[in-house]
Amino acid sequence: MENTFILRKRNRLFLNIFAVALFIHTFSSIFVHFELSIHVPLIAIVYWILLSMLQKMDVNEKWIQFLILFGLNGYIVLINIDTPYYIHVLLFIYPLFVASLYHSVIPNIMLLAITLMEIIYFFNRSFSTFKQTIDYADLFELLFLFFLLGLTAIFHSVFIRKAWKRMEENQSSMERALESKEGYLHLFFENAKDGIAVFDLEARIIEVNPAFERMYGWTREECIGNHIPLIPPENIEASIERVQRVFGGETFHLLETKDMRKDGTYFDAQLTLSPIYNRDNELVAMSVITRDISYKKEAERMLVQSEKLKLAGEIAAGVAHEIRNPMTVISGFIQMMNQDTKSPYHSYTQLIQSELERINLIISEFLVLAKPHVTTSKEFMVEDILNDVVMLFKPELNLRAIELKERINSSKTFVLGEPNQIKQVFINIVKNAIEALGENGQLHISTEVEVQNDREITISFKDNGPGMSPDVVQQIFEPFFTTKQSGTGLGMMISEKIIKEHGGSIRISSKVGVGTEVSISLPYRDRKKISSS
Repeated sequence: MENTFILRKRNRLFLNIFAVALFIHTFSSIFVHFELSIHVPLIAIVYWILLSMLQKMDVNEKWIQFLILFGLNGYIVLINIDTPYYIHVLLFIYPLFVASLYHSVIPNIMLLAITLMEIIYFFNRSFSTFKQTIDYADLFELLFLFFLLGLTAIFHSVFIRKAWKRMEENQSSMERALESKEGYLHLFFENAKDGIAVFDLEARIIEVNPAFERMYGWTREECIGNHIPLIPPENIEASIERVQRVFGGETFHLLETKDMRKDGTYFDAQLTLSPIYNRDNELVAMSVITRDISYKKEAERMLVQSEKLKLAGEIAAGVAHEIRNPMTVISGFIQMMNQDTKSPYHSYTQLIQSELERINLIISEFLVLAKPHVTTSKEFMVEDILNDVVMLFKPELNLRAIELKERINSSKTFVLGEPNQIKQVFINIVKNAIEALGENGQLHISTEVEVQNDREITISFKDNGPGMSPDVVQQIFEPFFTTKQSGTGLGMMISEKIIKEHGGSIRISSKVGVGTEVSISLPYRDRKKISSS
């Protein structure tokens, strides 16, 4: 296997030398006094093409070796037949020289014997043509020269072949090791799960691997030679500073940041940035290895949320107990006051009693954080709940000069669940909107009923307040997250939990300087179906 590899390289080399020699000899005929027939180089060109094709067809390299050597000899024979000049006889040295470089004994012996016979033949045939310039003594000297050259080639093949072979084997081993190393590096680059990109000194992409394409959504063709937007706009300045520091020789290892995909979405990334130097220790490029850690971040977030819920449960168990004791006393007195139906404050005491019941429910929901909760479902109209909430907040809305716009049209829809819990959600949302609006704002409350596919009722609360950033919206349902100085950070989390327990969903869309809209969707059924169930 090793000998075949070396022989193939030699055959390729001597084929190229054959082509160069053919070109030189044909071209030189223009500048010397003799003329070369055109059919000789044409035959040689056809023969060279045939040899090249045979080598590409993986013909045995030994056969290629013999065909090259005797093809060279045959080309010299054609030249001497076509143009019998003294100088052309000397060309027989060329095939012997090539044969000596193969370090093969048998081809050297065969070619030396054939060459000596050819030289004798041509001198006998053409001696009368150039007898003015050479005699028989010169002929014998020339033959002796060829004989010595042939013997030298044979001895060279026998004695130097082993040392030369070892050198070639070492070189071949080094080449294979290099190719193997490059192959392994290429396989690593192509199959790495982390995204790998190489940037030049102008921050243009030189190369990317398939994982980078999958991670960022850009194809290799789109990346090579271009500046690709991989950094969110708000992080560009920090990224430029990092790149400058890397080009200054620094390395960033496992840097956590946010990168941007082709579609504009963000993901949590862990970066390793390193400078790349050439053999002269000159900085030539920068490598960036990216790992998508979105799942890791989500797991960490869930763990933190779980710890927060655990803490909230521990707090809830103690606080609820302390609040319920005074609430029991207050509720008892209010019930006594409600018995006097002729009192001018009867409507107010009823409302107070209703709110006390809601407070008790809130405490019960607060206890959900500490232990499981079982509710009893019943039918109720969302419109009635909304009217109660509006009545409750109307004095405050008027006091703050907040304009309330209502578009409530859901009198035929009934929801199965716990009305006080839904009321708690509505009150929490309206209260947040009022606090965000301040004074002279607008609050829109509307309902929309889907009667075809999902059969959902959607309740929307929309204000024109200062709005919220995307980061705040993303964290709004996390426990203990709040933008208020006196907030607990539990209201929206409990609201989301209540809506999900009723089979619905809650969505928040907000834009800074424009306002916020909270949409709640709940499944509904008609009254007949609820009654029959």
